Amino acid sequence: MKKTNKKTYYKDLFVFVGFWNLIVSTSFIITSIFLVSTFPTYGVAVPPSMIWLQSTLFLVIVLGIGYFIVSKDITKNRGIVIIGIIAKLGFFTICLIYFILGDIGILTLLIASVDIAFSILFIEFLLNFKKL
Repeated sequence: MKKTNKKTYYKDLFVFVGFWNLIVSTSFIITSIFLVSTFPTYGVAVPPSMIWLQSTLFLVIVLGIGYFIVSKDITKNRGIVIIGIIAKLGFFTICLIYFILGDIGILTLLIASVDIAFSILFIEFLLNFKKL
């Protein structure tokens, strides 16, 4: 792949992941406000308070904004990418543990699995970073 194509690919990747974070998190915030009855669909019990869920989802939105910042200049802001890798791998690991314990359903684990793919793509970006 040509250098220019790689740069465009990575810019598009970070825009896409930014939108993914924004859309998924906003959807779950809306669900936690208006559609609490759907929680069992995800194999998740309704928490007594939504403060921790909504706060966490807001932080995922902030990470999404970080990916938009990376997309503006992929030669800068590598730290955001590293934080994204840690966050996405951590989220998947937590979901996997809770799935094994029977606290969440397969649908939630499948949604979390998308973050593994993004983590791999982020790692690939960092490995190719100096070649751009």
